[in-house]
Amino acid sequence: MQPSNERIDSHVHFYTSADLERVSGGLPYQLPAPHPLTEYLDRLIESGVTPVMLNNVHLSILPDSENVFASFSELARLQDQNPARYGMIKLVGTIKADPEYATVERLSHPQIVGVRIVLHDARPDTVVGGQFSSAAWLELYARLRVNQHVHIYAKEAETGHRVLQQVPENVRVVIDHLGSCHSERGAEEPAYLKLLAEAKRRGNVWFKGPGYRTDTDPLETAKFVSRIVREVGCDRILLEATDAPHVGMSNSGEVYKDLFDVAKAYSFVDEVARSACLSAGLSERHLLQGQLEIIDI
Repeated sequence: MQPSNERIDSHVHFYTSADLERVSGGLPYQLPAPHPLTEYLDRLIESGVTPVMLNNVHLSILPDSENVFASFSELARLQDQNPARYGMIKLVGTIKADPEYATVERLSHPQIVGVRIVLHDARPDTVVGGQFSSAAWLELYARLRVNQHVHIYAKEAETGHRVLQQVPENVRVVIDHLGSCHSERGAEEPAYLKLLAEAKRRGNVWFKGPGYRTDTDPLETAKFVSRIVREVGCDRILLEATDAPHVGMSNSGEVYKDLFDVAKAYSFVDEVARSACLSAGLSERHLLQGQLEIIDI
């Protein structure tokens, strides 16, 4: 298990005011505040946390993932200027899953670990046959290196399942937010169990936290983690994430940025892990050791 002050963040978003200016006025809701890499790192370090691995995930409101590539350069500058403070940090990125954007050149960057499909609250019936298995999409999957993955975000378990069925079986997949943002349906929802069964059958599907988009109550979220452990395996969960800067709100109207900061997100993850491990009869190290196989390249 990692020393208690070392943390990974398998899902975080770094972007600047310049990035937000590109979409200003084009969204039906207020833009979030900028969330630059340097400020995030300094806040963590000064609070006593040692960040060792970060995954800058494509932010759905942006038209591309150029902010991800910019963060690589920003960290490199910090490490040149102050290697004692920043030198231990490894940064990777997940870019927009789009056949035209995710080119060979972009996917060849050594720090890119995968591509992200964002569907938010899309209903299952909006995912039609061939939508993610056309010739263009098959060419995109073929461009992925063996250690890169497809990252799927859908609030509905059935929506995620339908997308998963269209991804070639040799491609590694990460399912966002534990596979469901509808805790009111329970971890025994038939569509959820179907998603877990398909993940187990494939053997190369991971479920990622932090879990507060599943439910803001860690005990409720732990029920989903326990179900994943039973149905898929404790080595297929990557809980250690913050999803900073906590954009959006829950189905019941709770504003995430009012409930969480980075420290509270980590505390939430810790409590989820404790509860899930107690339920499954596991040691916490099984869920909080930083399962890095899927993002460590």
